[in-house]
Order: sequence, then C-alpha cells, then structure tokens
Amino acid sequence: MDSVILLNKPTGMTSFDAVAKCRRILHEKKTGHTGTLDPNASGLMIVLTGKYTKLLPYCKKDRKVYHAEFSLGKKSDTGDIWGTVLDEKEPRMHTKDELEEAAASLTGNILQVPPMYSAIRKDGKRLYEYARKGIEIEREARPATVFSLDVHTENGIDFTMDATVSSGTYVRTLITDFAEKLGEYAVMTSLVRTGIDGLTLSMAATFESLEANEGFLDPLAVIAPEYEIVEAEDEKRIRNGMTIRIEHAADQVILVKDRTILAAYEKRADGFYHCLRGLF
Repeated sequence: MDSVILLNKPTGMTSFDAVAKCRRILHEKKTGHTGTLDPNASGLMIVLTGKYTKLLPYCKKDRKVYHAEFSLGKKSDTGDIWGTVLDEKEPRMHTKDELEEAAASLTGNILQVPPMYSAIRKDGKRLYEYARKGIEIEREARPATVFSLDVHTENGIDFTMDATVSSGTYVRTLITDFAEKLGEYAVMTSLVRTGIDGLTLSMAATFESLEANEGFLDPLAVIAPEYEIVEAEDEKRIRNGMTIRIEHAADQVILVKDRTILAAYEKRADGFYHCLRGLF
C-alpha cells in the first residue's frame, strides 16, 4: 500500500518497532521513516510506504518542536531518568530572570556535544555501544540551531521546556546544558515531538486509526519547504527524466500533475532544470 503517515509514536517502543507495526497493519514490506525517536519519547514521525519511500530525501525534517519535562538535582549517564544516576546535589531556587538568561544563552546557533547514548557512529560502532561497555569516547561539538526556547517551573525543581530546534539537536543535551548554566544537574523525565516544519500532533495518526484505514496524509504535506511544488507542463518529458525549462520557480522543485507527484528537479548553471529523481 502506497501511503504517507504522520505517526504519533507512543512511548515504550523503538522507532524501528513503530515502523514495523505500520508495515504489518498495512501489509506493505517497503517502508521508511524520518526522524528517529528514543523508545521513551513519543510524538511525530513521518512514515512512508510503497512508492512514497522515494520521498524520503525530500521530506520535512528541520524546525522540530519538542515539549520536554525535566527535574533538577540529579545527573545520569544518559541525561534522563532511565539512565544510571552518577551524582546528586540539592538544587537551589532560581529567579525568572535567571531562567530566561540561561534560555537566551542557548538560543540561536550553538555547538552541542552529542551524548554518549546516541546513534552516532564512531569507528564503525554506535556511541551507545561504547557507552554500554563503560567506554567514554571523545566527541566533537556539532552545530545546532535553537530557534526558540521557553522554560517554566512551578516549584523550582520540576520544569517544562518547549523548544524549536534544527534537525539533529539533542534535547537531553539541551536540558543538561541549560542546567549547567544555572550551576545545576538535571535529568529529562519526558519528551514529546509535537511538530515538524508545520506538521502537528493534531494531524497525526495512531495505530488504531491505521487499522481502521484512516489517518493517511496528503503526500504533498510532507515535502520540505525548500522544494517548490510546481504543476508540470510537459508530463511526458518529466516522466522520461528529460531536462526542462521552468520560468520563475525556485532552484529546487517537486513537479506534480493534478496533485500526483512526478519528480524532483534542480536548476543547474545552464539555466535548465535537471531531474534528481523520478517519484511516480
């Protein structure tokens, strides 16, 4: 079955298992997804099946929105409550100005050291494979963008964080770095991905809705904003992957005919648009 799903992944299962369940429900072997979520996190994943797996490189992936909860006072090896506690100290009360100053210092273009418990590869192994053996690997800081960051608390110990960040940003690390700005330890206690480039939880499907043959998304809704969607004028040439000319369009386009997706094209130095990939 060819489908595009904005899945609300529940907690307690890996992204791989969530995609496998979609595969079983839809009886479709060919599947793919964007934006892996940790087992203890919930929220939005884009899942593609059948011919729509070709859309993976052209899907929305940036400006992800998260709602997280965390507590001060503990430090763990994973940065969350599901890891091993390494140290504890009594947190102090912080003013609203202190919280806002710490959040502002982490907003914009930042450098972030990936956590050891992550899927990044080093010498052919995932970092979490080293971490599980107690091996600490030196990691280079990576650029990330925090578009907005709001932190609130009611009791001075338990906090909420609402963050809009670039793809690849680790919210666990963002929480740890935020706490360090305050001279504190912190562990994340929950994480929900609530948005991906304008896609929201209100648009998402559950496993139950998929079983009822509901909850599917218009494929054009997941196309990344850097690709302009353009109505094709010469469908035959496009289906044959031929070079074409388009007037007054973005450098990268997704060509469609009556909302059927045909191909991804890119403008080259010669002024013509060249086929990146057929998508039909």
